Amino acid sequence: MDNRGEAYIVACGTMLESEADPEYSKRAAEPAAEAGLTLIAGGPVGDKVEVLEGALPEGTQFMAIERFPSMEALQSFWHSEGYQSAIPFRRESVKMHFIVALEGVVGEEPTAELKQAQD
Repeated sequence: MDNRGEAYIVACGTMLESEADPEYSKRAAEPAAEAGLTLIAGGPVGDKVEVLEGALPEGTQFMAIERFPSMEALQSFWHSEGYQSAIPFRRESVKMHFIVALEGVVGEEPTAELKQAQD
């Protein structure tokens, strides 16, 4: 049985211009919808993002978490011709500090290390 669950993108960046290039949104919208992308959380640091421990990369202004139905859907979105054509427009107005993909955990028991960390 395949017990892999949803997958997530966590993104952290800084605006280089006052607004993102609208061409980015225009090009990214269709592949995002096809992949089932849902924005889970996001916003400006200090308003909707609070650092509880550690530090974000210097200059970070925003973070976002996006959910996909599966890692396969996330990868399909990321590598799609439509989304790849949008990336250059994002790079003109946004400096990304990192974008990571995480696969959700479904029906698995926490590891001993995680249980110990939770105690």
